[in-house]
Amino acid sequence: MKGIVAIVGLSTLCLAAPAASAQDEDEDMADPCEGGEVMEGDAEAAPEDGEASGDTAESAPTAEGDGAAAGDAPPMITPKGKIAVDVAVGVNLSSDAVAKPLSILPDVFYGVADKLEVGLAHSAYAIEGFWGEGRGGGLCLSGEDNGCAKAYDGPIGLLARFGLMAGDLELAADGGVVIRHLSDPMMAGIKVGVRGRKMMDKLAILFAPNIYIGLTERDAGNKEYLAVPVGVMYAVNAQLRAGVQTGIQGPLDGFGDGFAIPISLGAMYGINDKMSAGASFTLHRVTGGSPEGVEGPGAADLRGLGLYFSWHN
Repeated sequence: MKGIVAIVGLSTLCLAAPAASAQDEDEDMADPCEGGEVMEGDAEAAPEDGEASGDTAESAPTAEGDGAAAGDAPPMITPKGKIAVDVAVGVNLSSDAVAKPLSILPDVFYGVADKLEVGLAHSAYAIEGFWGEGRGGGLCLSGEDNGCAKAYDGPIGLLARFGLMAGDLELAADGGVVIRHLSDPMMAGIKVGVRGRKMMDKLAILFAPNIYIGLTERDAGNKEYLAVPVGVMYAVNAQLRAGVQTGIQGPLDGFGDGFAIPISLGAMYGINDKMSAGASFTLHRVTGGSPEGVEGPGAADLRGLGLYFSWHN
C-alpha cells in the first residue's frame, strides 16, 4: 500500500495518498492507495496509486510522500531509500459469515531508485487494485472452520512499480509475480498493469487496469483474470480524504458468466506526515454474470470491511 486512501475512499485515497502497499484502488482503499498500496487518492487512499494501497503505489489507503504534510497527495512511487508499510485488516461481513474470514494483510514497499519501487504485497488493493478487503488472504486468523483455507496461503505479490509520468496526470507501470495459492497445487502467474492518478484541485481520479496471466495449473482454472478498478477521492480538508470506487473484474475465459462489478466507500485520515488510518466498506458484487440456470448472489449479499494503517519514513 502506498499512500493514504480508504477502500472505497481507500482505493481512491490510496491513489490520493497511497500506502506502500499499499497498496494513490491513492494497487489496488491501501489499496485504499499507491505507494505502499493502500487506497490512492491518492489514497487507493483510497483503499489506489501507491496508489491506496497498494496498492504499494496503490494498495489500501495510505499517506505517502517524502516529508509531505498530512493530507498531501503522496507520490505514486516510494522515494528512493524510503520504506512504506501499509497494514489492512479485512473482515468479511457477508450474510451468515461475519468475520469468516478475518485476516491481516501487510504490504511493504521500498524505493530502490528515483522512479522504481519493489515490494511484498498481500492486500487486494496492492494486488488487484480494488479496495475490497474481507475475502481472506494474508494472515488468516479465523481458522479453517471460519473461512480460512490455511493460516497463510496467499495471494502474495512480488511487485515492482516504475514511474512513467509525473504532474497532474501520474502513471506508473505495475507488475510482478503473483502467487494465488501456496498450498498444493501452487497457483502462480504474472501481473501486468498500470496505475494512474489524475489530480483536479480537490478531486483525484484513480485507475489501475491490470491483467493476471496464470503460469501454473492452468488446467485447474489458473488462467487470465482482468481487473479494471476506477475511483474518485475528494479532499474534505487537509487531513481527510473520502471517496468511492467501482470497476469490473472477472476471468477472461467465460467473462460474461464470471464478471463482477463491486462498489466501495472509503476514507483516509492523515494523522501526521508519516502515518494515516482509514476504513472502507465494500459490496463485492453489486451485479455480475452467472452461468445459465444458476442464480447469483444478491447485490448486498457479499460484503466486506477494511481497516487501514499506513506508515512511511
